[in-house]
Amino acid sequence: MRGLICLILLFLIVLSGCRQTIPKPESYNAEASENDKVVQSNPRTTIKHVIQGSDLFVECMVPSISFSGMNKNVERGKIKVYVDGALHGEYYTAAFVMKGLSKGVHHIKIEVVKLNNKSHGLSKEFYVTI
Repeated sequence: MRGLICLILLFLIVLSGCRQTIPKPESYNAEASENDKVVQSNPRTTIKHVIQGSDLFVECMVPSISFSGMNKNVERGKIKVYVDGALHGEYYTAAFVMKGLSKGVHHIKIEVVKLNNKSHGLSKEFYVTI
């Protein structure tokens, strides 16, 4: 009888460990350094970028545009990113990570556009060295 109870307890312990776990989103804590760049077109619009290894972290603060659609009081938009003149991707969040850039100097262009790809008139260009 004692062996049966131990077997049931062991089975319950194993079963409790077989639940589906959701991975935590990737996050990085980057400290500001003199290599960090802040680009401003006006006092309210800011584009920051930080390089960590071969990854480029970009944060766009544009109060008049909602990238996620959470704020219904402002216009929706998206961010188009070009690396060395070629479209690298479109992002629907104000902060994003471009992973695995190749070594060397890259020309980055960030353009804030409407969902139909018409320009909001906000774009910034800068160079990064990986």
